[in-house]
Amino acid sequence: MAKTKRRQFGGQKPKYSFILNPYPDQRISRCPICEEKTGQRKLPLLIHIDPLNSIALNYTCRYCKECDLLIAHKHEIEHLLTKLFLQIEPEVIGNDYLVIGTVEKKAWREGMKQSTTIGKIMPYVSDFTTYHSELRLTQAGWFPADQEPPIMEPPKSQEWVKSKPKHRR
Repeated sequence: MAKTKRRQFGGQKPKYSFILNPYPDQRISRCPICEEKTGQRKLPLLIHIDPLNSIALNYTCRYCKECDLLIAHKHEIEHLLTKLFLQIEPEVIGNDYLVIGTVEKKAWREGMKQSTTIGKIMPYVSDFTTYHSELRLTQAGWFPADQEPPIMEPPKSQEWVKSKPKHRR
């Protein structure tokens, strides 16, 4: 069986696994994979927002060094994106987005001094080695031994939502 080569987006070697926590009231102090205690790691995340917007957001993730896993809190990222795009391009708020990878700090700092294009930042981007789907938690409580606890539905976004168009008369 022939191996298919994984297509790489950034110019740096892929690093970190990534998962998004959609539960605003659940802080992740233990890794969802190995259950070891997590620490913190602050680094610039490259985020693509449809249709053609990209931003490097310096964000503090939870980090499991055993699994090399970054855990980002969806509501915090959406809050920061909403605050930013309200000022520069409000019609983008509520569009689909994807956290692509990380950006080298030095390149991120340069981009903060003067605006740059995605093409110039690509050589400094590291893709994620593994991109897990959103975190899902089971409902707390007592359940019979033969019954699996139900999965909690994450709440809908409160800030990162399309605004309704204003009617003209």
